[in-house]
Amino acid sequence: MTLEDLRILVVDDDANIRRLVELILGGVGVTQLRSVASADEALTMLGAWRPDLLLVDYVMEGTDGIAFTRRIRETVDTPARRLPIVIMTGYGELWRLDQAKRAGANEFLVKPFTAKALLMRIRRAASRAQTLDERDRSRVVVTPQ
Repeated sequence: MTLEDLRILVVDDDANIRRLVELILGGVGVTQLRSVASADEALTMLGAWRPDLLLVDYVMEGTDGIAFTRRIRETVDTPARRLPIVIMTGYGELWRLDQAKRAGANEFLVKPFTAKALLMRIRRAASRAQTLDERDRSRVVVTPQ
């Protein structure tokens, strides 16, 4: 899957960050991009639209990015449970990275970030998810009736 094919949902309460991500991703051909300002809006969006990847802010009003990531990972019966998640944050402490990984984030991106760093994290997260999906498909055993 190429970047242009990805459906990406940005969850960040900072409108400037949402616009920056939209500009960067639009510049490389991503056309299926939606953004929301809160975890609650993201959950509503996930009920109606299935992205391939989530870009989630660490610190947000209401439900923060870590709690949102945990909620996604604990939602056993939905396809969203396996979505690649990139946590974006203005804080670069290692304990925050560890907290994001334990919550189920696939990647971690410190703000301010470059276009190159954003695209690298997206590619890595999407690539790992595709590898996992392929591995799961190879385990499917069809038994004759």
